[in-house]
Amino acid sequence: MNEEDLSRRSLDDLLRRLADPARATSALREEALRRMTPWVRGIAALSFAESGIPDEDLFRAGYLGLLSAVYNADLAHGQDFRTYAENLIKGEIRQHIRGVARPPAVPRWLRDLNRQIEAAEARLLLKTGRLPTLEEVSQEVNLTEEGTAEVLKARDALTYVSLREEERRRDPAPSIDVARIRSARPDPFPIEDRIRIAAALEKLGLLQEILLASLFAPPPT
Repeated sequence: MNEEDLSRRSLDDLLRRLADPARATSALREEALRRMTPWVRGIAALSFAESGIPDEDLFRAGYLGLLSAVYNADLAHGQDFRTYAENLIKGEIRQHIRGVARPPAVPRWLRDLNRQIEAAEARLLLKTGRLPTLEEVSQEVNLTEEGTAEVLKARDALTYVSLREEERRRDPAPSIDVARIRSARPDPFPIEDRIRIAAALEKLGLLQEILLASLFAPPPT
């Protein structure tokens, strides 16, 4: 089939042929991309108009999704190609928006506390066969319950990114009351002291990474 024949085919016919690897030639893919490029611009403009990201940046991200769809059309597994492609296009655009509109950097010490809490949740779930309570998690990591709740609140606030610029502007900066994060039981090196040292070390730059890691390393079992 030559290029002139392709140009006379309906888009629906081209898309059906794409789903068959034996018929999906380079010329067929190029023609499908050419015809569907305006569609990508429409998705970017209509679905992400309030993102605050330049239209051309959104289009470039969406076009990557279209490329993936066209060159992997057989993966749609009988799903309507437009639905399949739209999912990939929107997925690439969402990923781009979240990549350029990241929330404030999470302090290293807070990330480490999050990991400790997540590991404690997993251990307790495996041990009891049910989701642990706040009290149980707090006992496991030796934090007061209000301290654990503060870390959990900060986790959600610091990782959420809205796709809408106006919502990102309204989203309040996460309010973390560090004074509430305290050890529940006596500890030779209580968490509040480790947080103060970690916060001071983080200001000194990346050269302190090894020391920071040791401050929050889990105790030997």
